[in-house]
Amino acid sequence: MRDRFWKMLGVAGVTLAVTTQAQAAWQFVPGDSEITAHVSGQGQRGSMERTYHVSDLQGTIDDDGRFEMPLRLEQTDLLGKQSGLGGLLSGLSSDSAMVTLSTKVNPAWLSNLQPGDSTTRNVTLTASGNHFERSEQVPLTLERLDQQYYHLTLAEPISVDTQQLMKLDNAQTVLSLLGYKRLDDTIPIEFNARLIER
Repeated sequence: MRDRFWKMLGVAGVTLAVTTQAQAAWQFVPGDSEITAHVSGQGQRGSMERTYHVSDLQGTIDDDGRFEMPLRLEQTDLLGKQSGLGGLLSGLSSDSAMVTLSTKVNPAWLSNLQPGDSTTRNVTLTASGNHFERSEQVPLTLERLDQQYYHLTLAEPISVDTQQLMKLDNAQTVLSLLGYKRLDDTIPIEFNARLIER
């Protein structure tokens, strides 16, 4: 009877360990995760160049390596970038994402890293919105900071096609409110995030 009890306890322990391993995932630390965009174009008085940020990123990587990150207007600094603009843009905001970024990573890229080590991998990043979807290869650098935290960044800035960007809901309205008549062909994008294993 006692042997049976210990066997059952052992099986339960193995099952718990396997289940815990299968549910391992990573989540962005919002306060330490942001996207930076350098926007150039033509305004009423000539050339314009400004830097904007998308903060408090809510990305996750599940135990199968599926990465997903919704982006909302409220996460940008557009609402407070210029006097009087916040009230106008706040009427366009909603709980739904303007665009969702997604990709697939190998969970072993993260779990096999030792603290202080890093690796750069090419992944297919997909940006999808209500009226468009676009995918491209991007170099992603993963660095393990310690036993629990990771740093995730682009190995080099990527360029966003402004023609695709203008397909976003309210894009033309936001562009006009910011003072742009038109944008340059591309917008350089930088991405930095801190991940925590959960």
